[in-house]
Amino acid sequence: MQTTARTAVLLALMFTIVAACGGEQAPQDKADAAAKGRSTDETVFDDMIQTQDRARGVEDTVMAAKGSLDAAIDEQSGDGSPDPGQ
Repeated sequence: MQTTARTAVLLALMFTIVAACGGEQAPQDKADAAAKGRSTDETVFDDMIQTQDRARGVEDTVMAAKGSLDAAIDEQSGDGSPDPGQ
């Protein structure tokens, strides 16, 4: 009797694993994947990639603000030429 119960539990477990692994995958957007320069439109690293993209965007914003501030300082000081060290 115990062997039959173990077999039934094992078969149920195997069926659950197979059923969980099967199923339909969401269709991929080939145009979106091509725009991102890869063969699939989603990866496990998307969150990390998006974080890096946002950081690059912030860096661009900060550098633009720095350029504006440098120009304003040069204008106020009357020195229109940039420093040779930059």
